[in-house]
Amino acid sequence: MRRLSLGFILLSGGALSAAACGRQVTPNPPGLGPGGAPPGYMVVYFDTAGAMNFSNFEYMFVFNTSGSGKTPSTDTQQTNWAGYSYAMVALGRNGIAYAEPVQFVASRNPKAPPGWSPLGSAPNQFYFNANSNGSGSEFSIRFQQAILQGITSPSPSASPLAQSWLFNAFVTQPGASGGQWQFADSMGAGGPFDPQYVSPALCSTEPFDTTFYSQNNLTTNPSADIVSVEIANNPVSPKPCP
Repeated sequence: MRRLSLGFILLSGGALSAAACGRQVTPNPPGLGPGGAPPGYMVVYFDTAGAMNFSNFEYMFVFNTSGSGKTPSTDTQQTNWAGYSYAMVALGRNGIAYAEPVQFVASRNPKAPPGWSPLGSAPNQFYFNANSNGSGSEFSIRFQQAILQGITSPSPSASPLAQSWLFNAFVTQPGASGGQWQFADSMGAGGPFDPQYVSPALCSTEPFDTTFYSQNNLTTNPSADIVSVEIANNPVSPKPCP
């Protein structure tokens, strides 16, 4: 487990500082949980092989919060977009990087991309750092789980949210927000193709801070080559998943 560059740190033991990923880190301030997340928050990190290009790519964590057991994949025609509940998306507009939480809403045509509905959030509920490692190859998003309640019906998301979540990370060409999906990479060994990633279960009601590494090493464009994602969770009232 390594630092989160929102200014919060998680370390084991009683060390006051240590070296992580070539940089000095310090312990979490009192009252903060895994990854430095405040109670009720989750923090995600997204790392690529080269500096991110928010003008040419969109970067997203996609969560399946429905309890269906389906990992979001790039095989959307075969899976009918199964597992697409919510996403934390980083993208660019007019040369400016920004991020937003979105809910996916199933189309009446199961083969068509789901609708893209931005979720409302206050500034203290959603925080985006476009360059969290100082080299441009990592961004971070801190968000309050309470925003994942859905604003549109019908929705692929269960209500209330399932305790066990699955996930995948994707890089797409610009236009996914408008329904034009062209995958450039994913966490799976095939990148945008098969074989697909099989997500471990994330217990949304337990504290954790885990880094997951991409199963492929695409080199055609370092800006679109996923290296790893880190996900940290600090529930308000921790309880084990079934």
